[in-house]
Amino acid sequence: MKFRPQVIFSLIVLIFLAYFIYEAREWRLQARLYPWAVGIPMLALALVHLVLELKGAAKKKSPGDAPVDFQFGQSMDSTLARSRTLNIFFWILGFLMGIWLLGFSLSIPFMVFLYLKVQSRERWILSLLLTGAAWLLFWGLFDRLLHLPFPDGQLFIWLGL
Repeated sequence: MKFRPQVIFSLIVLIFLAYFIYEAREWRLQARLYPWAVGIPMLALALVHLVLELKGAAKKKSPGDAPVDFQFGQSMDSTLARSRTLNIFFWILGFLMGIWLLGFSLSIPFMVFLYLKVQSRERWILSLLLTGAAWLLFWGLFDRLLHLPFPDGQLFIWLGL
């Protein structure tokens, strides 16, 4: 039994999913349904994957079996690939922080607009139209059609709003 990086990653995923399911335990049934419907099967699959990784049952890879994204990375300068990876990592981290601070309803349009203006350098009119479309789709699907309650952002809880 070796603790390779794949085993550590599988363990981290397993812990994340267990916490994901645990946090939803006191939510209303309607709000708890999605995290449990997705999280419980994913937890079972992650547990099976972790056991297989610990047993070393994973197929040994030959040099020609590299994942597709790794093959794309070989033809690119490593500093450029690293900077692009860090860039998208920080966008994802910023989106997660925005969801935590502002909630989904405000973070979706805010982050779509920021990404279009800052990262993609799109024109104002296109950025505003696509941001409005993203918010309308989010609001129409999740709020009006599915009636999914999303928790308030932490900033609003701190301010008592």
